[in-house]
Amino acid sequence: MQNLIVGICIVLGLLVGMSVQAQSENWVQTDLGEGVSIKYPQIPSKREMDGGITLFRFKTADSLAVLTVLIRDLSNLGINAEQLSAAAETSEFWDQVQSSSLQALSNSKLLKAERIQVNDQPALALDLEFSRDGKVNVMSQLIFVKGIKSYTVNFNSLEQKGDPAVKEVYFASLKF
Repeated sequence: MQNLIVGICIVLGLLVGMSVQAQSENWVQTDLGEGVSIKYPQIPSKREMDGGITLFRFKTADSLAVLTVLIRDLSNLGINAEQLSAAAETSEFWDQVQSSSLQALSNSKLLKAERIQVNDQPALALDLEFSRDGKVNVMSQLIFVKGIKSYTVNFNSLEQKGDPAVKEVYFASLKF
């Protein structure tokens, strides 16, 4: 009986894996500028905002996750790309980025913070928990700089029900 249950679990796992792979092959590659791109399940909306901010946003068909990229042009800070790149090599820079992320999402709780390398570039991976409309959401963020811009890639799991496989495909599709 145990072998049957294990066999069924393995088959289900393979089917889910193949389904996610088939899904990701149909995803739309989106150019974010500066040689950065990411894939979305469909074409995301794009919104230009004041202060050199661009937002790409997509809500999944099941309405359980929101996938966004927030791009900030930092040239108005009086620094250049070389200075920004040098700053990104310091712990102080990433401590400030983490603090800003927590402040931007009021009443959030930090679940995970990890400095990582993505394509040989320093990045910060955060998981934040926050309440909205009485429901608990978890947002996973990947923050990095490229050129004179900062990029914040978000997967917001609404009510903690967003598909982790979609999250994995979304973050894995990031190229720069």
